[in-house]
Amino acid sequence: MRISIVTLLALCLCAPDLAHAQAPSRPTVGVAFGGGSARGIAHIGVIQWFEENHVPIDVAAGTSMGGLVGGAFAAGMSAAELRTLITGTDWDMMFGSSSFGFKNLRRKEDARDYPSRLEFGLKRGVVPPTSLNDGQQVDFLLARITAPYYGLRAFDELPTPFRVVAVDLKAGEKVVIDSGSLATALRATMSLPGVFPPVERDGRILVDGGALDNIPADVVKALGPSFVIAVDVGYAPDDEVDYSIFGLMGRTVDAMMRASTRTALQSADMVIAIDVDGFGSLDWRRADALIERGHQAAEARRAELLKYRVSDAEWQAWLATRAQRRRANLPPPTRLVTTGVEKADAAAVERLLARHLNVPVDIPLLEHDLTALTGLDRYQTITWQITDAPEGSTLDIRAQPKKYAPPFLMLGLNIENTTSETFRVQLAARYLAFDVLGPSSELRIDGGIGADPSVAAALYKPLGGGFFARVRAGASRSTLNFVMDDAVVAQYAEERTAGSTDAGFNISRESEVAAGFEFSHVNDSVRYGDPGLPELAGPEVRFRMRWALDQQDSPVIPSHGLRSIFEFSRTFTSPEAEGVPRSNRNLTQMEVGASSFHSRGANRLFGVFSGGTSFGDHPLPTRQFSLGYPFVLDAFGVGEERGDHYAVLTLGAMRSVARLPDFVGGPLFAGAWWQNGAAFDTDENAELHSQIGLGVVADTLVGPVLLGTSFGFDGGWKVTFGVGRIFR
Repeated sequence: MRISIVTLLALCLCAPDLAHAQAPSRPTVGVAFGGGSARGIAHIGVIQWFEENHVPIDVAAGTSMGGLVGGAFAAGMSAAELRTLITGTDWDMMFGSSSFGFKNLRRKEDARDYPSRLEFGLKRGVVPPTSLNDGQQVDFLLARITAPYYGLRAFDELPTPFRVVAVDLKAGEKVVIDSGSLATALRATMSLPGVFPPVERDGRILVDGGALDNIPADVVKALGPSFVIAVDVGYAPDDEVDYSIFGLMGRTVDAMMRASTRTALQSADMVIAIDVDGFGSLDWRRADALIERGHQAAEARRAELLKYRVSDAEWQAWLATRAQRRRANLPPPTRLVTTGVEKADAAAVERLLARHLNVPVDIPLLEHDLTALTGLDRYQTITWQITDAPEGSTLDIRAQPKKYAPPFLMLGLNIENTTSETFRVQLAARYLAFDVLGPSSELRIDGGIGADPSVAAALYKPLGGGFFARVRAGASRSTLNFVMDDAVVAQYAEERTAGSTDAGFNISRESEVAAGFEFSHVNDSVRYGDPGLPELAGPEVRFRMRWALDQQDSPVIPSHGLRSIFEFSRTFTSPEAEGVPRSNRNLTQMEVGASSFHSRGANRLFGVFSGGTSFGDHPLPTRQFSLGYPFVLDAFGVGEERGDHYAVLTLGAMRSVARLPDFVGGPLFAGAWWQNGAAFDTDENAELHSQIGLGVVADTLVGPVLLGTSFGFDGGWKVTFGVGRIFR
């Protein structure tokens, strides 16, 4: 028989696959790893039992968390390596607002002014975010697992042939993924709608496969093993039905998933049902206990499973085959390719990532640099992979722009009590648009209703070389309270319309300095009571200079970092009244504030200093320095103590004592702080006050929430409650 050269070459190229496709002489085992969010960690215990008892897993498939664990196993990881992977994962970073530390100064200002975790877009009307979490840290985790398989043609080439189950939202059907990027396949099956954004791949919009095939025993059976095992980490719902709207919605989805699961399980020869009673879908931090539950469930089926045990020699041969097929090395990339990066960012991205070319891949450093790019807030996620090209190994960076923004709409709810019983409530919003006047320019429009209403607009324009120009205009009304014995006895209001222009320089991503002039018209009036102040109206001209540095990693309770602000102003003209010893005309002032945080485990130590001076001038109370804010002698009512000068030092400690549910909140801190300082007009009347504060701070969807109480050694006392922008 004559065989052509082409046919011979084709047979040679396919030989590894054909050899692998040949079933071993023993019965083969396939495992379907089911979904179950954090409960899917229990799969590691099942894999551990199989390893201890020399039962090979020849083929596998997975859905959702079962896809992650099964995919990592299929990529060559042992049970011990899987345990290390899961227990070594920082779940707080995985599901928290982890990009704050990588934002530039302007984006940090946005996050501090509007600390809500909800971000809305205005591309097509008012659009809520795609998900509660951008999935960036999940992408990094998957890249670490799958990066060596950059040249993978099909998932049959993995150490254990594997299939991933997802759902295509466009077609409304189950999708079994068996080739292409392993990272995006695993990311797709983990894309629980509303929690993580969907994955676009091959013209499909893919999400978590659990809705249509949560335990893919049917997919495993199609791979042809002798014996199919389904591992179920789900749980039966309570007999009692929750008739709330969310309870009914959840129960309906659960019923749909159970129906599809029953159908898929008909393909299984054995179901290992893991007892996960007492574990929730967000118990990521209880990995060891979940792994033990998985091990116990496999041990309970010991007699049946040991039928598929192999000899020591066969086991070592099976391990050797997996090790031979496992890939561990990455070639040094020689070129960089970016996809989805905005033109305004392209040069900065290439400059930042150039250091990763022609050197071994440093994954932690690469993740650090890519996270810094996500701090620009333009992109949903930024992923990486190594690809082959005729020109050489390529570092392929793919940025996924946010589909709903920019422009952005930020919403804020701000509540603070000025006394123990008097509150200020404000609803605020910010419109933020990029590139409105050339690349990297920005337009902010702010508005607030309720206490101290305001409206303002600011246009920021880079000039090159780090320099920028900014113009602003706005109108506001602020209220000045006069407090006595924890009660507001008088109010003074100032209405201001203003325009300003300044120029500045970006010292670094985290720091800037700017200076310019503000031109205003002010109108001061008495609202009620007798504050002993005149009613004034007229123009005001002021020069202002400001330097800011923000190196902290959270707008709530940072784990580390320094934040410092220095402001200097000189008011040239301002309305004044005859016979009043105080005036804002020819007023020179300076104020500085700094906070520093340090952490060890769940503990935070912090120090806050703020101080200001009017030099030898005596301003009107509208420009005096007030105390009574959180961590600034907060046993006083706001405005109860004010002066031409002030200085306050606060030292404290916080400890993370609990967490709100992942995706909807962060840690809950409890702590205490000592405060010492004073507001005074002259050195002679400076009277230092010492106060102790106790309270809790929660990082919630709407921003930080503070509940505390402070008392002074000289008799002052106040209960403090705040929501939103409570830290100054």
